[in-house]
Amino acid sequence: MGKETFMNLMTDFAFKKLFGEPANKRILLRFLNILFAPEGKEVKDVTFLDTEVLPEGPDGKRILYDIYCVSAGEKEHIIVEMQQVYHDFFENRTVFYSSKAMSMQGRKGGNYNELRPVYSIFLVDFHFPHMTKKTMHDVRLMDIHSHEIYSNLFRMLFLHLADAKHDWDSCTTDYDKILFLIKNMHKMDKDSKAYKSKEFDEIFREAEIDNLVNEEAVAYSQSRLKYEETLAAVDYASNSSFERGIAIGEERGREAERMDTARKLRDAGFDEELIKSVTGISV
Repeated sequence: MGKETFMNLMTDFAFKKLFGEPANKRILLRFLNILFAPEGKEVKDVTFLDTEVLPEGPDGKRILYDIYCVSAGEKEHIIVEMQQVYHDFFENRTVFYSSKAMSMQGRKGGNYNELRPVYSIFLVDFHFPHMTKKTMHDVRLMDIHSHEIYSNLFRMLFLHLADAKHDWDSCTTDYDKILFLIKNMHKMDKDSKAYKSKEFDEIFREAEIDNLVNEEAVAYSQSRLKYEETLAAVDYASNSSFERGIAIGEERGREAERMDTARKLRDAGFDEELIKSVTGISV
């Protein structure tokens, strides 16, 4: 593989550096305002919060958000997550993460009118197996018959990177363009149309690999390797028995197939935590 000019924004390091660092707040704000522009909403500023939420008790579950912030005036709590591959119970995790951000707002003696909306934004490079394929899923609390909104406090947006445009010329909106860059920036160089357009100079500048200091370059290299290993593991699983496990339909069959896939990945030398994230089976 030739030398990349720009980082792969699908990797954990690059995504968090561009969208999750206070120094790059303008990039996150632009992304959010591109997303919310069709509904006339503007996010003028954000304050980044601690991304680690420790469990309340010894049996509780630790949460580590990719990006967690509040908008100016604490009008909304905003979560932004990147997920490269689908795994069992992913939907459950998104609900848990969002609900936790809501429950943490509660305080003794506080009023329920003090609660602020939680917007959870998930960039996912796949489609949900049980839902219609769409470029975006906008999940809210509403009546399923009348589609009337029950509450605006809880909203989850799933942006499907799998549906990003295939080339820059096909991008007709800023939303098309930002998703295309996130998905494809690592394939570009300074002769690419997207770079020469100068529409997203700040993103290209922060993503340029030659601008990374030594420690950042090492961290990106490690993150990129983990990303490639994740894709390789998914591909390996797909070529073995993972697809048959989905087709069986019975939970017992799916569990057996996941175990078989986990064994094959283990025997192939993949990392235990990586196998856990792909198959959903505990270490």
